[in-house]
Amino acid sequence: MTAAQRPSVLCVDNDRDIAEIVQAVLSDEGYAVSCLYDGDGDALARLVGQLEPDCVLLDGSDPSGYHEAWLEAASLATRRRQVPVVMFTAHARDAAEARKRTSQRAQAADFAAVLSKPFHIDELLEAVDMATGRSVPFDRSHKGETERTRALVDALRARGAKDIAPSKRREWATFADANGILWQMYWWQLRGVYQLGRYDPEGVMRMMGQFTDRDAAIAAAIPG
Repeated sequence: MTAAQRPSVLCVDNDRDIAEIVQAVLSDEGYAVSCLYDGDGDALARLVGQLEPDCVLLDGSDPSGYHEAWLEAASLATRRRQVPVVMFTAHARDAAEARKRTSQRAQAADFAAVLSKPFHIDELLEAVDMATGRSVPFDRSHKGETERTRALVDALRARGAKDIAPSKRREWATFADANGILWQMYWWQLRGVYQLGRYDPEGVMRMMGQFTDRDAAIAAAIPG
């Protein structure tokens, strides 16, 4: 199995010792493993956009409960390319809620599996195998780039953009808003963000922001 063929896993856990154990076990099993030890939801979204993993092992950053991780899991479940999430937690109440799937937040998170701490190696492998089995691999080919650029153009057109000029090679487009102001948008894969710039009347481009979500970037250029 080549590196390009190996399913990829992102382990999000502020306990480095546990994350390193997970990385060791999964690497030996043939997975490509990355770790995020610290960071908020934006940091997670950027790293997921950069890596496009086949699953995320997601622990909560708050020692008192899973809390914000519920929302982070739901966000990953609703991406255009969904990333299956394994709940990874020592909080028995949250784990039970996720397994029952009766609450609104449990249904929104749509966990591929629930892995309680402390865990057994076989439980870890089973959970990750189940999650990666639900994943659609990220297409890094020229065809994949072309399809993502086409989707970007369609989204810009639906928002009312004019004079759209896309790239033939990467997810990039220049376009004009209703006032004729020229904008430029590019997906920076290595950073996991959309860069949005605006040209002033003198032709000077000013950076207007970086966004992990394509539609949010478009809305910043063409509001409402």
